[in-house]
Amino acid sequence: MSILRLWVIGAVLMSLIIVSAGWFLGVAPRLADAALAQEERQNVEVINVGYEATLAELQRLSENLPELESELESLRVEIPDEPELSTLLGQLNTLAEAAGVSIVEVTARTPVLFPPDQLDGTGVTDLVALPVTIRAAGEGPAIDAFIRQVQFGPRLILVEQFDLTDDPVAGAVSLEALIFVLPAEGAALPTEQVGEQPLEETETEE
Repeated sequence: MSILRLWVIGAVLMSLIIVSAGWFLGVAPRLADAALAQEERQNVEVINVGYEATLAELQRLSENLPELESELESLRVEIPDEPELSTLLGQLNTLAEAAGVSIVEVTARTPVLFPPDQLDGTGVTDLVALPVTIRAAGEGPAIDAFIRQVQFGPRLILVEQFDLTDDPVAGAVSLEALIFVLPAEGAALPTEQVGEQPLEETETEE
């Protein structure tokens, strides 16, 4: 084999080595960098789209903030974060006066935890129920009006049962009901559930 032929073969091999080295040491890493940059750009675009959607939602909520605050304030009247028995008594007296009856007694018992399985789909995880007995006296039609007003008054009250009694002077009613408390995050919760509460009374208002 002539020296010229050997030189040509060597030159070709050297060219292949240079091309290969250029690919593996130069082009391939840059292509990888470009692919990574493209992927990161796409990720940034996705994140930006998410941010834009979040900002749009925040803007919508901001525009509706007064309405949401008003709704929350109304809900806090119906279901406060404390029992607020004195407020409840005032509300019941107002309802009784409007109906034409008089409050005889309001008795609250030990708070209990409302069954969690009955809260599915409400978005609420912890709800405290306070069993109360409400006794009122008045004439029949006034008693009927009072029962309706209690169920649709400012405080959310679930009337479980009521007993009407005959009185020589005036009629009377005894309501067994639940009022509700939506405790603040981290607040201590009762360990017993509705139906498991002890019978002793915890507070009485007359």
